[in-house]
Amino acid sequence: MSSSYNNVLARLKEQRLSRSLSQNEMAQIVHMTQSNYSKVELALRRLSFDELKCLCDSPIDVHYIFTGTESSSRYSDFLHCCSYRELCSYLNVIYSAAFFRDRNEAFGQWKHVLERISYIPMIMENYGAKNIFLALRHSINCQQDKMAEKLGVDIKKFRDLEKGRCLPDSELLWRLYDLFHIPPAVVLEDKNGMAGEIAAVLDVIDIGYRESILNILKLLHEIK
Repeated sequence: MSSSYNNVLARLKEQRLSRSLSQNEMAQIVHMTQSNYSKVELALRRLSFDELKCLCDSPIDVHYIFTGTESSSRYSDFLHCCSYRELCSYLNVIYSAAFFRDRNEAFGQWKHVLERISYIPMIMENYGAKNIFLALRHSINCQQDKMAEKLGVDIKKFRDLEKGRCLPDSELLWRLYDLFHIPPAVVLEDKNGMAGEIAAVLDVIDIGYRESILNILKLLHEIK
């Protein structure tokens, strides 16, 4: 996946302008000064984990900012009434269905779906930012120093990330997505972002299977 953190910043500014928000209003959303927020858009400062959590609670589409995929409104009535944990479970159902169909049918769409959400087995066992880095490293059988190099951080910071002693900023979350396709919603536990991720995955599935899977998810929601 070829991308750039500058694209993330461009989409952040695009989201701000599309909602007619000034830099000062955005600064208030993330609880910083206007001067510091201006530095964020100029790539002179990163958004911290806590500032990103604030952004997730705002009208800004954080999922789109990092992934470049706009959230479909097709399933919004259903998905946005579900909790974050429910949405993770639903994505696991989609993963299981794709795994089964990929084994039984020679259609490329299922392989594509599996590749897109290959992180699902990881997050079903490891919720939260403090576990994802360790789980990811083990899943690809990588040494700490090599993993730190991939993510562009020093070894001390990576060890702190694995142990939950520090949390990722906006650039590090972008690197997770750019390198491993793990959306920020996973680490931020962003319900709206996870809903956007499910909508994006459903949209690439053939309409017949898509409707069947969506009906299963709705049934699970009714019997929870």
